[in-house]
Amino acid sequence: MPRIITIAREYGSGGRLIAQRVAEKLGIFYYDNEIIDLAARELGFDVDTIRRVSEEKSSSFMYTLSSTAFTLPLNDQVFAMQSKIIRHIAQNDTCIIVSGCADYILEDFDDVLTIFIHAPFESRVRRVKEDYKEEHDDYKKFVMKKDKARSNYYNYYTTKKWGQLKNFDLTINSDFGIEEVADIIVALYQKGEQRGR
Repeated sequence: MPRIITIAREYGSGGRLIAQRVAEKLGIFYYDNEIIDLAARELGFDVDTIRRVSEEKSSSFMYTLSSTAFTLPLNDQVFAMQSKIIRHIAQNDTCIIVSGCADYILEDFDDVLTIFIHAPFESRVRRVKEDYKEEHDDYKKFVMKKDKARSNYYNYYTTKKWGQLKNFDLTINSDFGIEEVADIIVALYQKGEQRGR
């Protein structure tokens, strides 16, 4: 069975950058937006449409109409398809999956190291502005909005609470440094390999 690392993160914490560095250091695959793209292709929808709903909880107003009857809301279809894709990947690849719900989707898998990346709010606002080079009228409001969307999505589609410590093997503050946090995750992963985790 392949070994998997899942990474969930607060917006602006650098979780995606850390995941990319860990993947490079370990020489394993890294999945992020690829999962959304795969779900879009499977559902026959435009990638941008799927990305827009991929972190939104379901709404009773978002049903799609088939030729004979109403089907599941688009958000629910996307979550179901992403779950199927994530489980397929986990069964076939040793990899890192950056997805807010991957820890929950793979909770019945034996060989998963679950990580949550966080950072102080001001650090995240600065990173969005200076490192990500994003442009927003109100950076603080934008970061809070993104966190709320991730929290609502996770809390809606799982039986757990977003960001709760006990959901993860490791929660870590990215203010230690992107490289340093990546090294810690690599060391934990390698230790698990040695112990035959």
